[in-house]
Amino acid sequence: MPIEPQPCALPYGLSWPELGSALPDFAAGNASWISYEKRGLHREENSRILTVSYATQNGSTRTATVFIKRTNAEAAKYRFLADRRVPTPRLLQALVRDDAEILVLEFLPIIGISPDGADELLRLLAGLNAVEDPPRPLFQPPPGMPAAAFNGLVTAALNELAADPRTPVDPARWLRAYKSAGEIVATLPTALNHGEMYFQQIGWSAGQRRLVLFDLESLALRPIFTDIAGMLAGLAALTGRSERELFATYLAMLPGSAWPESEAWETMRMVRVVRSFQSLPWLANNPQIGDRSVRTLADDLVALDLLD
Repeated sequence: MPIEPQPCALPYGLSWPELGSALPDFAAGNASWISYEKRGLHREENSRILTVSYATQNGSTRTATVFIKRTNAEAAKYRFLADRRVPTPRLLQALVRDDAEILVLEFLPIIGISPDGADELLRLLAGLNAVEDPPRPLFQPPPGMPAAAFNGLVTAALNELAADPRTPVDPARWLRAYKSAGEIVATLPTALNHGEMYFQQIGWSAGQRRLVLFDLESLALRPIFTDIAGMLAGLAALTGRSERELFATYLAMLPGSAWPESEAWETMRMVRVVRSFQSLPWLANNPQIGDRSVRTLADDLVALDLLD
C-alpha cells in the first residue's frame, strides 16, 4: 500500500553505484525513501520497496521505484526462467553480500489477480510446469525436516483438530491415508513448481501488463500438479467457477499434455491430499484457513477412497 514517504538509507549495504547499474541513464544518487508498505504475512526486513531520486547523464533528475530483496539462490532461477520465457519481474541487479544475494527487481504495482485474470494465472502455471529439462542441481528441493520429526508435527496437528467435535478428523485413519497417498505421489513425474504458489506470489508488470511470478527461492522440481493443487480452492472461491472446470482449463493449456482429464484430476487430488497434510502443522492454529483446508482434505480423502 502507498504510504507517506519515509526517508531511508540504501538497504543491505548497497552503494549508489551498485544500485545505479540497475537504473536507466544513472549518473549520481540523490535520495531514497520507503514509499510502500508491504501487507500480509511477509512483512519482514528481508525485502524493501524503495523509491529513489537520481541525477541522469544529461543532468536531469529522475525517480524510480524498485523491489530490493535479500535472499538465497534466486538470481540463477530468475535468469533461467527469463531464458525459457516464463514471465517474471525483470532482474535488474544481483550482488552477493555475506553469503546472501541482494536482488534488485522490477517493481510490480499490482499483486494478485481479479476474477478476470484467472485464465492468465492458469496459463502462467501451465507454462512453468511445461519447462523442459530444468537443471536438477539448481532446482533440487531443500531436504526439509527429518521425516519422523515432521510426521510427529502432522500427528499433533491431527490430534488437535480431532479434539474439535465439528471436524471429521480420525487421526489414525487419516495418518494411514497420508502414508498411502505419499507413496503414490512419490512415484509421479516431476515438473518445475513454485512450491509456495498463491496469490501473493504473482503480480502485474507495469510496462508490459503481463502476469509474472516472483519469490523463486522455493521453485524446484516437485510432483506434477503441485502448484495447481494448492491454487484451485482459492481460485474457485475468487471466480465462482468450479474447481473441475478451472483444472480442465489449465490442463488444456499445458503444452504437450497427454493426461486423460479424469486421470489427471484424480492425480491432482492425490497431490493435494499430500500437500494438505503437510500444511496442517501451520494451518491448525488458523481457524479460518484451517477449517477450509480440513474440509477440502476430507472431501479428497473420500473421493479417492483413501480412508480404510
